[in-house]
Amino acid sequence: MQFSINYSSIYPMLQLCNELKSGIVKESEISQLLNHEDYKFEFSRYKNRVSEEEFIEYFLNSPNLNEYSITNNDLKIHHKYYMYLLDNLDLFIDKEKELHKWFKKDVFEEQINYALKGLPDNLKLPELKFIFTIGIGQSFGYVHGNGMHFDFLQLIKEKSLGDFCSTIAHEVHHIGMNLIHESIDFNTLTLEALFYLYFSGEGLAVKYCNNAEGILSKSINDGPKNIGLDSFTWEYLNNDFDHTMNQFKETIRRIRNNEIKSTEELVAHLEEYWMNPLTKEQKSGDIPKLKHFRLYTFGNDIWGVIHDCFGKCVVYETLKNPENFPSVYNKALQNIGRIDLQI
Repeated sequence: MQFSINYSSIYPMLQLCNELKSGIVKESEISQLLNHEDYKFEFSRYKNRVSEEEFIEYFLNSPNLNEYSITNNDLKIHHKYYMYLLDNLDLFIDKEKELHKWFKKDVFEEQINYALKGLPDNLKLPELKFIFTIGIGQSFGYVHGNGMHFDFLQLIKEKSLGDFCSTIAHEVHHIGMNLIHESIDFNTLTLEALFYLYFSGEGLAVKYCNNAEGILSKSINDGPKNIGLDSFTWEYLNNDFDHTMNQFKETIRRIRNNEIKSTEELVAHLEEYWMNPLTKEQKSGDIPKLKHFRLYTFGNDIWGVIHDCFGKCVVYETLKNPENFPSVYNKALQNIGRIDLQI
């Protein structure tokens, strides 16, 4: 398996942060660093969300900003990590020197192989690129093309080595899922089948790579569960399972009754509910308390229960033919005695 590990922009950014604390950083210096290929990768992914100009203005003023005064949502949510960095700069400089201990080839090979166990046996991954920067946006880890990005700030502040490893596998799994999705003709799918597919990406990644435990879906491996997942978010959403299931059934009813009648309307609904990072008591503009969407937890349940009952091969047969999802899912529910949840 061919892959590369890139983190050469981290030390120069730490130097700029040191200059920022001293009040001597120049706009031209940050602009020059943002021409680094790894930051170009980031801005390509955050296109229309964080521009280079927005980030430069934010960076230069960040020590004096309150998160609630920041209008850009990505920068607002990520602001606390920059403040932690500036308050603990020596820690991050020391940790940067130790990255070679984390970024060992065998660690990445092990996690790639772990991800492959949760993908079809005949699937071949492309050459992979792992990119680490002091990030510009809210995500800790994400896939963009054949590259995977990880935020050094969140890695050091919040992640253990075990969390880090599970995240590597999780993002590699997304690369594999993207290949499977490329083989599906989305133009021929019904809205209902498309709706089920939206749950598969994150749902199966946490199922196979984070040893996730849900309400219907059980963890695959012995040992720690929900590795690398935010414990507050996972508990909150699992505890809200009944409400989420009711919404799931209601969305299906609306699709079948042609109340949701276009892909655009379906995506709008997904963004409003299934990808909403706010808890019930929060309002628009608040810093979100949830680190994962319902697509993660509920996706783990509805696709994971198929794995629990019928195995990986049936999961991916259903994924490639999502029109069959209701019948396969209903049979799984019958197997575990939850016909009350059938669709």
